[in-house]
Amino acid sequence: MLTIEVGGEAPEGGEGSTFEACLNLTRKRSRSPTKNNGGNAMPMSSAGRRFLLCAAALGLGMLAGNVRAQELKDVQAAKTPLALEQEGSFYVGGHAAHVAITGWDELGPDFGRMFGMPGDTTIGQMYVQFQKPVGWQKNVPIVFLHGCCLSSKTWETTPDGRMGWYEYFARMGFPTYLAEQSGRARSGFDPSGFNEVRAGELTPDKQKRVLIPTYQFAWSIFRFGPKYGSPWPDEQFPIEQVDQLYKQMIPDLILTEVPSLGKEFSSPTTDNPTVQNIAELAKDLGGAILVGHSQSSGMPTQAVLKGMPGIKGIIQLETGCFTNLTPPEVSQLAKVPMLVMVADHWGTPQPPPECNAEMARINKAGGDMTFISLPAIGIHGNSHMFMQDKNNLQVADVIIKWIDQHVEHKTAQAN
Repeated sequence: MLTIEVGGEAPEGGEGSTFEACLNLTRKRSRSPTKNNGGNAMPMSSAGRRFLLCAAALGLGMLAGNVRAQELKDVQAAKTPLALEQEGSFYVGGHAAHVAITGWDELGPDFGRMFGMPGDTTIGQMYVQFQKPVGWQKNVPIVFLHGCCLSSKTWETTPDGRMGWYEYFARMGFPTYLAEQSGRARSGFDPSGFNEVRAGELTPDKQKRVLIPTYQFAWSIFRFGPKYGSPWPDEQFPIEQVDQLYKQMIPDLILTEVPSLGKEFSSPTTDNPTVQNIAELAKDLGGAILVGHSQSSGMPTQAVLKGMPGIKGIIQLETGCFTNLTPPEVSQLAKVPMLVMVADHWGTPQPPPECNAEMARINKAGGDMTFISLPAIGIHGNSHMFMQDKNNLQVADVIIKWIDQHVEHKTAQAN
């Protein structure tokens, strides 16, 4: 058993002074999700809006201002220890690829002779870190997958030093896994094309685009406020620490993994290695709930359609719905409980017609698809990044309640 004292958060509003009081406060403020609630999702039938949503995955933050490092003193201490049975990390998937131009020769002839020979490298792998709490109480592990231009940091300590979902879900009894998209951060990416263009082996038009997030673009996409620099009056994101979100943003190299970003949002089937890898991970875990956010939100659905066993639940955060599912795909998805959840300050009716249509088809086929709009159940002011918002644990409790009712209950019955 490993016991670790980690960062936590104090309850808001002065209700209690212990960690347990904070949990009670968030539970009290949560309301039961209901099926087909009015909510907020972006219709995936609109190519322009699909692009904005894909960019929304850009895990970006947005206010210009004084930038300072997130210091140790910013991380709030927990009131109780986090007791872990196990923590660790591993990789899923990946394959060897031949590299003709390694780039070491640019450091001089000696480096070129020693390291510049063609060889093999691994691409397409997915890094995973995990925590298993002592005496974990949930039947099904949960896997979180970040959005575009971010890493697994999305789910860890919030920009203003409060407890993130990685720790909170472990505290709530879930074996909790963070998966880093293939082609991103610790999963690495395929760099060969960049060297080939530089060496003249490929023409510049063959160079893969690098998607670079900016503060201004993200401010709008993440719905921090009606215009850049002006937050909504009820904004839940800790705007005073938005510079800490800026530091989480990294260049996105997804186009080294897939030929078209737009198609990834419109097609329920894909060859994206991340989707295959999370399907493999669920199988290897003997069952898991897959959670996607923004740009990755459709990936749990796409993973189910890989046809491998193990996916016990689909959670799509801040996403739209697929409009082009075939009857066999609908039948396959009807076997897995699905939650679509969105936050506040959308300019379009929620749920949109596309989500209503998908829910009608899946539920008519005997499935269990739920749509939750946070403002529709009385939780207001949340941004696209509600896992980092000031009420992030209250939002987490809404998800946990849905899991208990729609996934854990069924899993317990099956066992």
